[in-house]
Amino acid sequence: MKFLNEDLLVSLVDDFLEPFGLDSDFDSDFSYDPDDERVYFSIAVSERADRLFKQYVLSHFHFKISNIFMISLLHEVGHAFTLGNFSKMEIKTDHFEKETIEEMLDADDSDDIYSLYFDLKIEKVATEWAVNYYKENTKRCEDFYSKFVTALRAEYKRLGVTE
Repeated sequence: MKFLNEDLLVSLVDDFLEPFGLDSDFDSDFSYDPDDERVYFSIAVSERADRLFKQYVLSHFHFKISNIFMISLLHEVGHAFTLGNFSKMEIKTDHFEKETIEEMLDADDSDDIYSLYFDLKIEKVATEWAVNYYKENTKRCEDFYSKFVTALRAEYKRLGVTE
């Protein structure tokens, strides 16, 4: 059985992240782990969450996202650069609120609850960082994304997966 070459994708993302002093790893979702300064990324598509995040970014930052992967990746980088702006108590409070929101989503999967998550102070600041970086470095972001998608499509072709 053939498997996706995750090492190839990680290598591409690591090259992009090098100027930030961060490493990456492949995972089922996007996240940032401050303990190992690692950004986790995914190629999974969550149509609803992606649509809601795009709407949130447009309405709060007046920025139309061209691709969700890039802004999601930069959002996690944003955590690396903005977490230091928060006290331990603020981080702990946001973490508790995040857990509460996740429990609420289990009971009621409404769009409004997703907005509560996006509006958490730590999340909003990371998104703002991501949007600003993308705006200031559009060519770098688009060049990287083009290279990443080309490699991903080649992997899909190698595996016999159609888009």
